[in-house]
Amino acid sequence: MRFLLVPGNNSLSHVARCLAIRGRLLARGHEVHLAVAREHAAFLRRHGCPHHLLPDVQECDHSPFPTFRWFQSADRLARCIRAEADLVARLAPQRVLGVFRFTSRAAARLAGVAYDSLICGCMHPCCGQVLGFAGDEPQAELQRQNLAAFFRYAAARASRALERFDLPPVADLRELLLGERTFLWDCPEFLELSDGPGLVHVGPIDISECFARRNGARASGERPLALLSFGTGIAMPDVLGRLARVLAQDGFEVLIAGGGQNHLPRFGRGERHIAVHRLLPLRRCLRDAALLVCHGGQGTIFEALSCGVPVLVMPFQPEQAHNGVCLQRMGCGRLLIPPTPFLGNAEVYVEAFRRLTDARIRAAVRGLLDDPRAAAQLRGAQTAISRYRGAETLAALLEEEA
Repeated sequence: MRFLLVPGNNSLSHVARCLAIRGRLLARGHEVHLAVAREHAAFLRRHGCPHHLLPDVQECDHSPFPTFRWFQSADRLARCIRAEADLVARLAPQRVLGVFRFTSRAAARLAGVAYDSLICGCMHPCCGQVLGFAGDEPQAELQRQNLAAFFRYAAARASRALERFDLPPVADLRELLLGERTFLWDCPEFLELSDGPGLVHVGPIDISECFARRNGARASGERPLALLSFGTGIAMPDVLGRLARVLAQDGFEVLIAGGGQNHLPRFGRGERHIAVHRLLPLRRCLRDAALLVCHGGQGTIFEALSCGVPVLVMPFQPEQAHNGVCLQRMGCGRLLIPPTPFLGNAEVYVEAFRRLTDARIRAAVRGLLDDPRAAAQLRGAQTAISRYRGAETLAALLEEEA
Protein backbone atom coordinates (compact mmCIF):
# COMPACT_ATOMS: atom_id res chain seq x y z
CA MET A 1 0.00 0.00 0.00
CA ARG A 2 1.14 3.53 -0.68
CA PHE A 3 0.83 6.44 1.76
CA LEU A 4 1.71 10.13 1.62
CA LEU A 5 2.53 11.92 4.87
CA VAL A 6 2.45 15.75 4.85
CA PRO A 7 3.33 17.76 7.98
CA GLY A 8 2.74 21.40 8.70
CA ASN A 9 6.16 23.02 8.68
CA ASN A 10 5.71 25.51 11.51
CA SER A 11 7.39 23.03 13.88
CA LEU A 12 10.06 20.44 13.23
CA SER A 13 8.18 18.20 15.66
CA HIS A 14 5.43 17.75 13.04
CA VAL A 15 8.04 16.54 10.56
CA ALA A 16 9.52 14.24 13.21
CA ARG A 17 6.09 12.73 13.88
CA CYS A 18 5.79 11.91 10.20
CA LEU A 19 9.25 10.36 10.28
CA ALA A 20 8.27 8.15 13.21
CA ILE A 21 5.01 7.07 11.53
CA ARG A 22 6.87 6.43 8.27
CA GLY A 23 9.18 4.04 10.10
CA ARG A 24 6.23 2.01 11.42
CA LEU A 25 4.54 1.87 8.02
CA LEU A 26 7.77 0.82 6.28
CA ALA A 27 8.21 -1.96 8.86
CA ARG A 28 4.76 -3.21 7.86
CA GLY A 29 5.86 -3.43 4.22
CA HIS A 30 4.18 -0.30 2.84
CA GLU A 31 5.45 2.34 0.41
CA VAL A 32 5.62 5.70 2.17
CA HIS A 33 6.24 9.17 0.74
CA LEU A 34 6.89 12.28 2.84
CA ALA A 35 6.61 15.88 1.63
CA VAL A 36 8.01 18.92 3.47
CA ALA A 37 8.89 22.55 2.93
CA ARG A 38 12.41 23.30 1.74
CA GLU A 39 13.55 24.49 5.20
CA HIS A 40 13.18 20.97 6.63
CA ALA A 41 14.74 19.06 3.75
CA ALA A 42 18.15 18.98 5.44
CA PHE A 43 16.63 17.36 8.54
CA LEU A 44 15.23 14.54 6.44
CA ARG A 45 18.47 14.16 4.51
CA ARG A 46 20.32 13.67 7.79
CA HIS A 47 17.92 10.83 8.53
CA GLY A 48 18.37 9.31 5.09
CA CYS A 49 14.71 9.89 4.26
CA PRO A 50 13.75 10.48 0.59
CA HIS A 51 11.20 13.26 0.34
CA HIS A 52 9.28 15.64 -1.87
CA LEU A 53 9.22 19.43 -1.56
CA LEU A 54 5.98 21.35 -1.18
CA PRO A 55 5.21 24.99 -0.40
CA ASP A 56 3.42 25.70 2.88
CA VAL A 57 1.31 28.65 4.02
CA GLN A 58 3.62 29.25 7.00
CA GLU A 59 6.55 30.13 4.74
CA CYS A 60 5.23 33.70 4.42
CA ASP A 61 6.45 34.53 7.93
CA HIS A 62 7.90 31.26 9.34
CA SER A 63 5.84 31.69 12.48
CA PRO A 64 5.77 28.65 14.80
CA PHE A 65 2.00 29.15 15.28
CA PRO A 66 -0.85 30.13 12.90
CA THR A 67 -1.01 33.85 12.12
CA PHE A 68 -3.24 36.16 10.11
CA ARG A 69 -0.58 36.36 7.40
CA TRP A 70 -0.83 32.64 6.66
CA PHE A 71 -4.34 33.14 5.28
CA GLN A 72 -4.32 36.72 3.97
CA SER A 73 -3.48 35.83 0.38
CA ALA A 74 -5.96 33.61 -1.43
CA ASP A 75 -3.46 33.37 -4.30
CA ARG A 76 -0.73 31.95 -2.06
CA LEU A 77 -3.08 29.51 -0.36
CA ALA A 78 -4.46 28.35 -3.72
CA ARG A 79 -0.92 27.78 -5.03
CA CYS A 80 -0.13 25.63 -1.99
CA ILE A 81 -3.30 23.59 -2.46
CA ARG A 82 -2.66 23.14 -6.20
CA ALA A 83 0.96 22.05 -5.73
CA GLU A 84 -0.09 19.54 -3.08
CA ALA A 85 -3.01 18.23 -5.14
CA ASP A 86 -0.68 17.73 -8.11
CA LEU A 87 1.73 15.73 -5.96
CA VAL A 88 -1.09 13.59 -4.56
CA ALA A 89 -2.41 12.92 -8.07
CA ARG A 90 1.07 11.99 -9.32
CA LEU A 91 1.87 9.63 -6.44
CA ALA A 92 -1.67 8.17 -6.28
CA PRO A 93 -1.47 6.99 -2.65
CA GLN A 94 -4.27 4.99 -1.05
CA ARG A 95 -4.40 7.57 1.77
CA VAL A 96 -2.92 10.93 2.69
CA LEU A 97 -2.13 11.80 6.31
CA GLY A 98 -1.79 15.48 7.15
CA VAL A 99 -0.10 16.40 10.42
CA PHE A 100 -1.35 19.81 11.61
CA ARG A 101 -1.53 20.95 8.00
CA PHE A 102 -4.17 23.33 6.67
CA THR A 103 -4.03 22.52 2.93
CA SER A 104 -4.00 18.72 2.81
CA ARG A 105 -7.74 18.15 3.20
CA ALA A 106 -8.50 20.30 0.15
CA ALA A 107 -5.61 18.85 -1.86
CA ALA A 108 -6.62 15.25 -1.19
CA ARG A 109 -10.24 16.02 -2.10
CA LEU A 110 -9.16 17.57 -5.40
CA ALA A 111 -7.10 14.46 -6.19
CA GLY A 112 -9.90 12.12 -5.13
CA VAL A 113 -7.82 10.41 -2.43
CA ALA A 114 -8.88 9.45 1.10
CA TYR A 115 -7.59 11.83 3.78
CA ASP A 116 -6.90 11.49 7.51
CA SER A 117 -5.37 14.03 9.87
CA LEU A 118 -3.28 14.05 13.04
CA ILE A 119 -3.61 17.02 15.41
CA CYS A 120 -3.80 17.97 19.08
CA GLY A 121 -7.13 17.95 20.90
CA CYS A 122 -7.22 21.65 21.75
CA MET A 123 -7.28 22.53 18.02
CA HIS A 124 -10.33 20.36 17.32
CA PRO A 125 -13.47 22.46 16.76
CA CYS A 126 -15.36 20.44 19.37
CA CYS A 127 -12.95 21.49 22.11
CA GLY A 128 -14.95 24.01 24.12
CA GLN A 129 -12.16 25.04 26.47
CA VAL A 130 -10.69 28.55 26.37
CA LEU A 131 -7.05 28.09 25.46
CA GLY A 132 -4.71 29.15 28.23
CA PHE A 133 -7.42 29.56 30.88
CA ALA A 134 -8.93 27.26 33.47
CA GLY A 135 -12.63 28.02 33.86
CA ASP A 136 -13.85 31.55 34.48
CA GLU A 137 -10.54 33.21 35.25
CA PRO A 138 -10.23 36.96 34.64
CA GLN A 139 -9.98 37.78 30.92
CA ALA A 140 -11.00 34.27 29.84
CA GLU A 141 -13.93 35.71 27.89
CA LEU A 142 -11.59 38.15 26.11
CA GLN A 143 -9.37 35.23 25.13
CA ARG A 144 -12.35 33.27 23.85
CA GLN A 145 -13.51 36.23 21.73
CA ASN A 146 -10.01 36.91 20.37
CA LEU A 147 -9.45 33.32 19.27
CA ALA A 148 -12.96 32.92 17.86
CA ALA A 149 -12.44 36.09 15.80
CA PHE A 150 -9.16 34.74 14.45
CA PHE A 151 -10.67 31.37 13.53
CA ARG A 152 -13.56 33.11 11.73
CA TYR A 153 -11.34 35.62 9.92
CA ALA A 154 -8.85 33.00 8.76
CA ALA A 155 -11.69 30.71 7.67
CA ALA A 156 -13.24 33.47 5.56
CA ARG A 157 -9.90 34.20 3.88
CA ALA A 158 -9.18 30.50 3.31
CA SER A 159 -12.65 30.01 1.84
CA ARG A 160 -11.76 32.43 -0.97
CA ALA A 161 -9.06 29.99 -2.06
CA LEU A 162 -11.35 26.98 -1.66
CA GLU A 163 -13.95 28.61 -3.91
CA ARG A 164 -11.45 28.59 -6.78
CA PHE A 165 -11.55 24.79 -6.69
CA ASP A 166 -15.34 24.59 -6.17
CA LEU A 167 -14.74 23.31 -2.64
CA PRO A 168 -17.16 24.23 0.15
CA PRO A 169 -16.23 27.11 2.48
CA VAL A 170 -15.39 26.68 6.15
CA ALA A 171 -16.77 28.72 9.03
CA ASP A 172 -13.97 27.89 11.47
CA LEU A 173 -10.32 27.61 10.45
CA ARG A 174 -9.94 24.45 12.54
CA GLU A 175 -12.25 22.61 10.15
CA LEU A 176 -9.32 22.53 7.70
CA LEU A 177 -7.41 20.37 10.18
CA LEU A 178 -10.04 17.61 10.19
CA GLY A 179 -9.89 14.43 8.13
CA GLU A 180 -12.26 11.61 7.35
CA ARG A 181 -10.73 10.35 10.57
CA THR A 182 -9.02 12.81 12.87
CA PHE A 183 -6.38 11.25 15.09
CA LEU A 184 -5.26 13.01 18.26
CA TRP A 185 -1.67 12.74 19.46
CA ASP A 186 -2.64 13.65 23.01
CA CYS A 187 -4.85 11.62 25.33
CA PRO A 188 -8.07 12.20 27.31
CA GLU A 189 -6.14 11.97 30.59
CA PHE A 190 -4.40 15.17 29.44
CA LEU A 191 -7.20 17.04 27.66
CA GLU A 192 -10.72 15.75 28.12
CA LEU A 193 -12.16 14.89 24.71
CA SER A 194 -14.06 11.69 24.03
CA ASP A 195 -13.51 9.44 21.04
CA GLY A 196 -16.43 9.44 18.64
CA PRO A 197 -17.25 9.02 14.96
CA GLY A 198 -14.16 10.07 13.07
CA LEU A 199 -12.23 11.08 16.21
CA VAL A 200 -9.64 8.69 17.68
CA HIS A 201 -6.97 9.18 20.35
CA VAL A 202 -3.81 7.37 19.29
CA GLY A 203 -1.71 9.00 22.01
CA PRO A 204 1.73 10.62 21.94
CA ILE A 205 4.03 9.93 18.99
CA ASP A 206 7.52 9.16 20.26
CA ILE A 207 9.98 11.34 18.31
CA SER A 208 12.91 11.03 20.72
CA GLU A 209 15.00 8.98 18.30
CA CYS A 210 14.75 11.72 15.68
CA PHE A 211 16.78 14.03 17.92
CA ALA A 212 19.08 11.53 19.63
CA ARG A 213 22.73 12.55 19.87
CA ARG A 214 25.66 11.24 21.87
CA ASN A 215 26.33 14.61 23.52
CA GLY A 216 24.38 15.98 26.43
CA ALA A 217 25.37 13.76 29.33
CA ARG A 218 25.19 15.69 32.58
CA ALA A 219 28.49 17.07 33.81
CA SER A 220 28.16 15.87 37.41
CA GLY A 221 25.69 14.51 39.91
CA GLU A 222 26.42 17.12 42.56
CA ARG A 223 23.30 19.20 41.85
CA PRO A 224 19.74 18.37 40.79
CA LEU A 225 19.32 18.66 37.03
CA ALA A 226 16.94 21.17 35.43
CA LEU A 227 16.37 20.72 31.71
CA LEU A 228 15.31 23.73 29.59
CA SER A 229 13.73 23.08 26.20
CA PHE A 230 11.81 25.55 24.06
CA GLY A 231 11.23 23.01 21.29
CA THR A 232 12.01 23.34 17.60
CA GLY A 233 9.81 26.24 16.58
CA ILE A 234 10.76 29.31 18.61
CA ALA A 235 13.98 30.82 19.97
CA MET A 236 13.84 33.24 22.91
CA PRO A 237 17.45 33.54 24.08
CA ASP A 238 16.69 36.30 26.60
CA VAL A 239 13.98 34.24 28.30
CA LEU A 240 16.09 31.09 28.20
CA GLY A 241 19.07 32.95 29.58
CA ARG A 242 17.25 34.45 32.52
CA LEU A 243 15.57 31.17 33.43
CA ALA A 244 18.88 29.32 33.25
CA ARG A 245 20.62 31.83 35.50
CA VAL A 246 17.83 31.81 38.09
CA LEU A 247 17.86 28.01 38.20
CA ALA A 248 21.65 27.85 38.44
CA GLN A 249 21.63 30.40 41.27
CA ASP A 250 18.97 28.31 43.00
CA GLY A 251 21.19 25.23 43.09
CA PHE A 252 20.43 23.42 39.84
CA GLU A 253 22.69 22.14 37.14
CA VAL A 254 21.07 23.41 33.92
CA LEU A 255 21.04 21.83 30.47
CA ILE A 256 19.51 23.79 27.59
CA ALA A 257 18.21 21.67 24.70
CA GLY A 258 18.15 23.86 21.60
CA GLY A 259 15.85 21.74 19.41
CA GLY A 260 18.27 22.00 16.48
CA GLN A 261 18.01 25.78 16.29
CA ASN A 262 20.96 27.93 15.34
CA HIS A 263 20.01 30.97 17.45
CA LEU A 264 20.94 29.90 20.95
CA PRO A 265 22.24 31.76 23.98
CA ARG A 266 26.00 32.28 24.09
CA PHE A 267 26.15 32.71 27.84
CA GLY A 268 26.38 28.97 28.56
CA ARG A 269 29.99 28.89 27.49
CA GLY A 270 32.12 29.51 30.54
CA GLU A 271 29.25 29.91 33.01
CA ARG A 272 29.21 27.44 35.84
CA HIS A 273 26.37 24.94 36.03
CA ILE A 274 24.87 25.90 32.64
CA ALA A 275 25.44 24.02 29.39
CA VAL A 276 23.88 24.79 25.99
CA HIS A 277 23.39 22.11 23.33
CA ARG A 278 21.92 22.53 19.87
CA LEU A 279 20.49 19.01 20.08
CA LEU A 280 20.03 16.73 23.07
CA PRO A 281 18.65 13.22 23.54
CA LEU A 282 15.71 14.59 25.50
CA ARG A 283 14.39 11.35 26.94
CA ARG A 284 17.86 10.25 28.04
CA CYS A 285 18.39 13.57 29.83
CA LEU A 286 14.92 13.52 31.40
CA ARG A 287 15.72 10.25 33.15
CA ASP A 288 18.19 12.23 35.28
CA ALA A 289 16.14 15.42 35.57
CA ALA A 290 14.35 16.82 38.59
CA LEU A 291 12.52 19.45 36.54
CA LEU A 292 11.68 20.39 32.96
CA VAL A 293 11.10 24.04 32.06
CA CYS A 294 9.69 24.30 28.54
CA HIS A 295 7.53 26.24 26.09
CA GLY A 296 4.60 23.88 26.55
CA GLY A 297 4.88 21.84 23.35
CA GLN A 298 2.99 18.59 23.76
CA GLY A 299 5.78 16.41 22.42
CA THR A 300 8.15 17.77 25.04
CA ILE A 301 5.55 17.54 27.82
CA PHE A 302 4.69 13.92 27.06
CA GLU A 303 8.39 13.04 27.08
CA ALA A 304 8.61 14.49 30.59
CA LEU A 305 5.44 12.78 31.85
CA SER A 306 6.64 9.44 30.50
CA CYS A 307 9.72 9.89 32.69
CA GLY A 308 7.79 11.14 35.74
CA VAL A 309 9.30 14.65 35.59
CA PRO A 310 7.29 17.74 36.65
CA VAL A 311 6.94 20.52 34.08
CA LEU A 312 6.99 24.30 34.40
CA VAL A 313 5.55 25.96 31.27
CA MET A 314 6.65 29.31 29.85
CA PRO A 315 4.32 29.56 26.80
CA PHE A 316 4.57 31.69 23.67
CA GLN A 317 1.15 30.98 22.15
CA PRO A 318 -2.31 29.84 23.32
CA GLU A 319 -1.98 26.09 22.65
CA GLN A 320 1.16 25.98 24.74
CA ALA A 321 -0.48 27.98 27.53
CA HIS A 322 -3.37 25.54 27.52
CA ASN A 323 -0.99 22.63 27.85
CA GLY A 324 0.21 24.31 31.04
CA VAL A 325 -3.42 24.50 32.22
CA CYS A 326 -3.84 20.78 31.50
CA LEU A 327 -0.69 20.01 33.51
CA GLN A 328 -2.04 22.03 36.44
CA ARG A 329 -5.31 20.11 36.33
CA MET A 330 -3.36 16.82 36.39
CA GLY A 331 -1.15 18.04 39.24
CA CYS A 332 1.99 17.40 37.17
CA GLY A 333 3.08 20.94 36.40
CA ARG A 334 2.06 24.57 36.24
CA LEU A 335 2.12 27.74 34.19
CA LEU A 336 4.95 30.09 35.06
CA ILE A 337 3.06 33.23 34.01
CA PRO A 338 -0.53 34.27 34.83
CA PRO A 339 -3.26 33.43 32.28
CA THR A 340 -2.77 35.98 29.51
CA PRO A 341 -4.99 36.89 26.51
CA PHE A 342 -3.24 36.32 23.19
CA LEU A 343 -2.99 39.35 20.88
CA GLY A 344 -1.46 37.72 17.82
CA ASN A 345 2.19 37.34 18.79
CA ALA A 346 4.40 35.97 21.54
CA GLU A 347 5.22 39.39 22.98
CA VAL A 348 2.27 39.39 25.41
CA TYR A 349 3.67 36.25 27.03
CA VAL A 350 7.23 37.58 27.04
CA GLU A 351 6.03 40.80 28.70
CA ALA A 352 4.19 38.77 31.35
CA PHE A 353 7.44 36.89 31.97
CA ARG A 354 9.45 40.12 32.25
CA ARG A 355 7.09 41.33 34.95
CA LEU A 356 7.97 38.31 37.09
CA THR A 357 10.65 38.85 39.70
CA ASP A 358 13.38 36.27 40.15
CA ALA A 359 11.82 35.50 43.53
CA ARG A 360 8.49 34.69 41.82
CA ILE A 361 10.25 32.33 39.42
CA ARG A 362 12.02 30.58 42.29
CA ALA A 363 8.75 30.32 44.20
CA ALA A 364 7.03 28.73 41.19
CA VAL A 365 9.81 26.17 40.89
CA ARG A 366 9.80 25.36 44.61
CA GLY A 367 6.01 25.25 44.76
CA LEU A 368 6.02 22.65 42.00
CA LEU A 369 8.84 20.53 43.40
CA ASP A 370 7.66 20.71 47.02
CA ASP A 371 4.01 19.84 46.29
CA PRO A 372 3.33 16.72 48.40
CA ARG A 373 0.78 15.46 45.87
CA ALA A 374 3.08 15.74 42.85
CA ALA A 375 4.87 12.39 43.15
CA ALA A 376 1.63 10.40 43.13
CA GLN A 377 0.14 12.50 40.34
CA LEU A 378 3.26 12.04 38.23
CA ARG A 379 3.20 8.27 38.76
CA GLY A 380 -0.41 8.22 37.60
CA ALA A 381 0.42 10.26 34.49
CA GLN A 382 3.41 8.05 33.75
CA THR A 383 1.20 4.97 33.91
CA ALA A 384 -1.44 6.57 31.67
CA ILE A 385 1.10 7.65 29.04
CA SER A 386 2.75 4.21 29.03
CA ARG A 387 -0.49 2.66 27.74
CA TYR A 388 -0.18 4.47 24.41
CA ARG A 389 1.88 3.45 21.39
CA GLY A 390 1.00 6.35 19.15
CA ALA A 391 2.97 5.65 15.98
CA GLU A 392 2.28 1.91 16.06
CA THR A 393 -1.45 2.43 16.69
CA LEU A 394 -1.72 5.01 13.93
CA ALA A 395 0.12 2.83 11.41
CA ALA A 396 -2.25 -0.04 12.14
CA LEU A 397 -5.33 2.17 11.74
CA LEU A 398 -4.07 3.62 8.47
CA GLU A 399 -3.42 0.12 7.19
CA GLU A 400 -6.93 -1.06 8.12
CA GLU A 401 -8.62 1.57 5.99
CA ALA A 402 -6.22 1.62 3.05
